[in-house]
Amino acid sequence: MAPLSNDPIDLTAWPALDEVDVVSVLPSYARARALIWGVSAVLLALLLIGPLVGVAICGESTPPRILWIALGSTWGLIMGGWGLEEWRGWPLRGYLVRERDIVYRSGWWSRSVTAVPFSRIQHSEIQQGPIGRWLGHCTLKLYTAGASGANLEVPGLSMATARNIRRMLESHTDG
Repeated sequence: MAPLSNDPIDLTAWPALDEVDVVSVLPSYARARALIWGVSAVLLALLLIGPLVGVAICGESTPPRILWIALGSTWGLIMGGWGLEEWRGWPLRGYLVRERDIVYRSGWWSRSVTAVPFSRIQHSEIQQGPIGRWLGHCTLKLYTAGASGANLEVPGLSMATARNIRRMLESHTDG
């Protein structure tokens, strides 16, 4: 019986996933995210400031100025932070299909780099909602063994690109 070997691997020569050039997602996905941000900004403003306006119009007294400032500041911090993340994070968002895995990178403040090996992928799904149909993009979802949901979602792909990646994955796992 041969002795068990478990030698260390030198990882210093390997490129970090953060340093790898990724393929950018479609600009139409940025428009969809901007649309969602804008609608959310309006709805949050109505939720936070709407009751104050209602009290000011229908009530016998106006709400305290500090309440206006606090709620307006809360709205500004939430929407400003989200907007900054979208604006600064957009150039970092992208995907990469390599020989043995697929990688998706996103985020500026909270960076996320996810790699899923082809050998772990059980099935895939292409999802396209009404905004995606309107703007021409979809999301490729990849599911791996033992997971309750999608382990990797690659949004902002054209339908043709998502289908090509899916076909490549199917041929890779079948062969």
